[in-house]
Formats: sequence, C-alpha cells, structure tokens
Amino acid sequence: METGENKSILFIKDKSFVNDSLGNYHLSIELSPKSLTYSIIEPNKRRCMLLSSTLYTNQEDLSKIFTKDSYLSEKFLSKSIALANYPNTLVPEQVFNEKNKEKLFSLNHNLDEIILTDNIKKNNVINLYSIPKSLHQTIRNIIPDAKISSQSSILINSFLSNNNNIKKLNLYIKDDFAHILITNNNQLIFQNKFEFTSKEDLLFYTLFCIQENNLDNEKINTEIYGNIKKEEYQILYEYIRNINYGNKLKDIQCGNEFNNIDDHCFNILYRQYLCV
Repeated sequence: METGENKSILFIKDKSFVNDSLGNYHLSIELSPKSLTYSIIEPNKRRCMLLSSTLYTNQEDLSKIFTKDSYLSEKFLSKSIALANYPNTLVPEQVFNEKNKEKLFSLNHNLDEIILTDNIKKNNVINLYSIPKSLHQTIRNIIPDAKISSQSSILINSFLSNNNNIKKLNLYIKDDFAHILITNNNQLIFQNKFEFTSKEDLLFYTLFCIQENNLDNEKINTEIYGNIKKEEYQILYEYIRNINYGNKLKDIQCGNEFNNIDDHCFNILYRQYLCV
C-alpha cells in the first residue's frame, strides 16, 4: 500500500514507544501553511518512534492543533521546527548585514511581518525567510524552546550531507510546492521553490531549472522526496529518464509499523534531527 504525505490525518507509533520517555526524545516538526507534521526521534538509537500529520485551514485551526495535541507541548530532550513553503532567499555570508536584511530579502520577495535567518555553514550562506508575526507568536507561545529553521535550510544541509561527488537535482514536494535544489561536489549550485497546480506545472518548473543551469534532462541524476503523486512522477520520467525516488534512510531507523510508508515520503522529516 502506498502512503504519502497527502493524508488528512496520519498517526503511526513504534511498538516500543513509551510516553514516560519523552524527556529522552527529540521532537521534529514540519509546518507549512497547510499542514503540521511531526516525528519523535530516539537520539541514541536514531530511531523514529512516532509520526503524525494533520491538515489545517487557518491560524485558528493551527492553534487548536498545537494546544490539543498530546505531544507538541510536552517536555522533550530537544525540539526543532522547520517552516516549509514560506519565501526565502540565500545571501552570501560575506555580504550579509543584519541591518539590511529587509532590503536584501525584498530584492526577491514581498516582505512578510517577520524575517528570520539561518546560517548554513556548509555553503557559507545566510538563509533569509519571512513568516507572519501571528505564526511566530503561536510557535513561541506553545513551543518556546524549539529551534526554528527554514525547511530550505534543512533540505540544503540534508542533501549536502549525502557526500555526492556528482551533479544532482534534488526535488522535494510538499503541499503543492516543488523545492528544487541542484548540488555538485557537496556544493549548492541552485535553490528555489515553485507553487504548482498540475503535473504539467511541475514538469515545466523542473525543466525550466534544468535548462537555466545548462543541464541535460536526459542525463542529470534526479532524486525525488516528499508527497509526489504517481501521475506527477510519470510525467517527469517521460522527460527526465535518470530519475528515482529518494533512498531509504541509512542514518535513522524505522520499525515495521512504518513499512506502509514509501521511503521517500517523510525522509526529510526523519533527518531533520540531524540537520538542525
């Protein structure tokens, strides 16, 4: 059975999960404007103990999820939250100035109410991303001890840690957004994301990025992660023949309870613990 990230409610728990052990676990949250997904990781064994995913429609719904969920407000060894599908821009570390971050961000995006920054040391860049003030306040009220990052930062750190010495296109699908990253010799070459409404849109944006980077769509190594639909994969395969789903995790374990989930679906969420 194929299970992706597009289920309205998903809840899976490892048979060895113990509520009394939360203080020894790490909580990884992935939050987009449409969904809240989280996993609970046992750090010593690097094992996913629990996975939950819920869709929501507005800020009020999100606040209810945060307050009513059995685990989100509990005490953990550590917590992290990745904000997905919010606008971001990368700035070289040597030209970044905290006083000018609004101006730098506005070169590519409309400014939202708050700008946050991540320092991506592996590539010597600063990631600027903008979120609504109300969302930031909700996060700080409910999980004040969580380390906040942009999902794009998590993706960059994750793909660069794969130690690939070949040029690769990494495609991550989340709630009708395509995150496209191109890496080569453990360096980031390109990063952008696009909202799409059809499989043809997804194909167009992917081929556009390939063309803009002077790559050959018949040769470029491509890996897909996230909640991609079968028909979306098929149309990509017609034009990008060297394309595969992301590999099964080697650094995070999952029990038999998670076997019905395709390896590529929550791969990045599981690895968030290693990338923050």
